[in-house]
Amino acid sequence: MLLKYWTKNKNHSFISLDGEVWGVLPTRTLHHLYPFVSEIQISETQADELIALLEKRAWWMLTDYLAKSEHSEHDCRNYLRKHSFQEGIADKCIALCIEKGYLDNRRFAEIYIRSLLERGKSKRAILMKMKEHRLDASVAESLLAELDDGKQSREMLKEQIIKLMRKHHQEEPRKAKEKIYASLYRKGFSLDEIADAWRDLKNP
Repeated sequence: MLLKYWTKNKNHSFISLDGEVWGVLPTRTLHHLYPFVSEIQISETQADELIALLEKRAWWMLTDYLAKSEHSEHDCRNYLRKHSFQEGIADKCIALCIEKGYLDNRRFAEIYIRSLLERGKSKRAILMKMKEHRLDASVAESLLAELDDGKQSREMLKEQIIKLMRKHHQEEPRKAKEKIYASLYRKGFSLDEIADAWRDLKNP
């Protein structure tokens, strides 16, 4: 089996076995195993040893990534892909993380939805974010209904309207209202949601 490796950056190198890139390892490790060469024929046993090192490296990197903050399965797969780890290695690491409870799409979705609601994001914008993370639409909608009874998002929407009113206070009222509606609509709020919040402010 033909092993090739070449530098990715100062400390790490890409690994290729028979023309297929398998991931990255510390260059120091490769220099220790195969000093003075960057291309060499190796045995199946040596290849298996390298793959085991790559799996260990991918596992360490993925668990470190998840330890810093919650991520979706899609995020994790993209993270390992960014570091050129072979799909089989990524599958194995992700499956083990799910088994051990380090990775949970529903838990990630709940935390992310709470964060977006607190930042005043619209339901439509939140569902679009869930889609970006390849999260199941039915799960996202169920969590959104569970976490938002409508009161919190209505209050956050009213706060945004007040801020926009201040921004456009010197403009003719009709023009100001049009701009406020347009701004909030672009953020994903429906016209009905905006109108209801507007009425709440005008008729406290």
